[in-house]
Amino acid sequence: MELQISTIPSPEDPPWRSADYQSELRELGVRLRADGLDLREVHSPSPCSDCPPAISGEWSVPLDAVLTPILEAPLGSWLQARHGRTARLRIGAIEADVRNVQELVRVIKVAKCYQDVAESES
Repeated sequence: MELQISTIPSPEDPPWRSADYQSELRELGVRLRADGLDLREVHSPSPCSDCPPAISGEWSVPLDAVLTPILEAPLGSWLQARHGRTARLRIGAIEADVRNVQELVRVIKVAKCYQDVAESES
């Protein structure tokens, strides 16, 4: 089972394909991987053959990882960097939008419980 993370920019953020915003997403990806998290990035299609792929701001993480301490600082920092940012977390049929670290921690706890129940039923 996986946790899918989608970053949703604030209305105040620069355009998604802008160098500034892509740089922020790239940095977030690096920070998420810094503790050895098995993170898979979803790339968006390039608008041209010579253009590098844009970072979509979407990642998948196996739920068997210890997620709270690894996700809390980088994702929390990204959320707090600009008012109105949201992260959408999906685990199976469960989907939640979080706007701060406290909500992030709660959703990850629910995700782990969901995984434990799913594993006990198999």
